[in-house]
Amino acid sequence: MKGKKSSAVAASGAVALIFLILGFQIAIFSGNVFRFRQEAAEAQADAAQADEEAPAGARADAEAEAGTQANETESGKSPLRRALEASSQRERDYGDSRTVIAERLAKKKVETFEFDPNSVSLEELCRLGFSERQAQVILNYRDKGGHFRSAADFAKMYVVDSAAFARLEPFIRIPKLDLNAADSEALLSLRGIGPYYASKILSYRRRLGGSFSSLDQLLEIDGFTRERLDGFRDDVELRRAPSRFNIWEATQAQLEAHPYIGSYAAKGIIRFKRTVDTLSWTLSALVDAGILTAEKAAKLR
Repeated sequence: MKGKKSSAVAASGAVALIFLILGFQIAIFSGNVFRFRQEAAEAQADAAQADEEAPAGARADAEAEAGTQANETESGKSPLRRALEASSQRERDYGDSRTVIAERLAKKKVETFEFDPNSVSLEELCRLGFSERQAQVILNYRDKGGHFRSAADFAKMYVVDSAAFARLEPFIRIPKLDLNAADSEALLSLRGIGPYYASKILSYRRRLGGSFSSLDQLLEIDGFTRERLDGFRDDVELRRAPSRFNIWEATQAQLEAHPYIGSYAAKGIIRFKRTVDTLSWTLSALVDAGILTAEKAAKLR
């Protein structure tokens, strides 16, 4: 019984000692806090007075030192806090940059004039209201073989927004390709025309005497379908006046190469020219002589 009482007394003493120690520590902490606040207030007052009295150079040095201390304080922040503050700063910077861009565009003088998107220059695109980067996107598309066949094709560029297209559409001029003057490279820009058919078109044009008189003459090329022609019919025209093939001045080789004459009729024309007076050199006379059919003679007129 006596032993139990001794243990209780010892436990009570230990508890009292613990509370005493805690109270002493709290008192010390409170005193330190009070002293720190008082010293901080005094330092702030002294700094304000010194700043008023110090020359500009001294204040600059003080501000630099304060910045250094701020950086040291910043380094003591947790990585998460620093990341959040950096993200917030980037968002503020991004917002500021968008404002600057918007203000620059608002001040930029935008022009409107007729242009061909297949040949317009970077400088002209910028004058039309595009940024240099947007203009370069359009030029890169062309450099890679892209071709604008209509205003709607230009509208499909992601750098051409709906407002810009609505403003520029009335000024878009895409000339049709002159089939009688186009070279191989120009023909390749047509829908459905590759190197094979580009070569065939040029060859057939030469055989006809240098020009087409009708777009339907393309259908006379071996393997050339109406579907292929209809694919680019609206993109081409025959601007240059077709040169008429003069069978009376052509050589036998030229006559044989012509698609409406051939080798058999070419020989007949050569014999006809040798035996008939020049006053009778007519297509009708060749038809009457059985050298040409009426259909072929009509195409040669």
